[in-house]
Amino acid sequence: MVNPEDLLSLKHQVPADRLFEEADYHRLWMSQLDEFWTAEQTAFAGGLISDRLAFLFISGYQAAVRRTFNLDNRAWTVLAISEDRNPDHPRPGLTESNGRVSGFKTWVASSRFAQDIIVSIDTTRLFIGNRDTPGLSLTHKDASGFLSDMSQGIAEFKDVSISALQALGEFDLKLFAKREPLYLYFAFCGFLHRVSQQRGGPDITTLLDDLLKIASGDFTDPAHKALFAKTDTTISEIFSELSPDLFAGDYEKDKGLMSLYSTVIQKRAGLG
Repeated sequence: MVNPEDLLSLKHQVPADRLFEEADYHRLWMSQLDEFWTAEQTAFAGGLISDRLAFLFISGYQAAVRRTFNLDNRAWTVLAISEDRNPDHPRPGLTESNGRVSGFKTWVASSRFAQDIIVSIDTTRLFIGNRDTPGLSLTHKDASGFLSDMSQGIAEFKDVSISALQALGEFDLKLFAKREPLYLYFAFCGFLHRVSQQRGGPDITTLLDDLLKIASGDFTDPAHKALFAKTDTTISEIFSELSPDLFAGDYEKDKGLMSLYSTVIQKRAGLG
């Protein structure tokens, strides 16, 4: 069982020039990962080397995917289940017919660097495939909006053989949605720890202890929901007191990340 001291003792190496691209972050993050780390260590370590909010999102997101689908740290894996809802020019979702898969997934995080992609087919069945699978292509939309330092793209499947994909078992995607902010908060704590070492800052030991309790607890338990809500509030308060100059990237466009999940977290606890 990981404890706060295990996280706080993690080593990190940050480039001298903090203004680096997603490709540099991906390379650095993967080079420092231990494949046997827990998701909590993975997210925290990713936060240690993050210099902007988009990279904190990547760290937490990757850790949540690994935890939910029982993956190790050897591949950059994304979950792509979003499908087009545009009534005028829809891209059809993924469907299977006669052992062939076709259609689109319309939001792929870190699309330039995703090695494996988890998708839902016919909305319910989950599969994982490599980006080099014949018939699978990723296009990228390096947007100027929210989290623009992270490439975001579209996956298109053109007559892909279902045998080229690996079927996954039963997984609760609602649980992934609950873990996504949790591991973002672990990544944020890694960022805070590095900043505190450089400039001084709050002691996050108690905060980490609460996050670890949430990570190992029952998300349906009222006490668990209350603890998550309390911790979410603490995170928001700490973030609001940080100077924007601590963050590279477009802080003004991305600053909503740290409160993005708060409304849902608070409502689950009967608050807000």
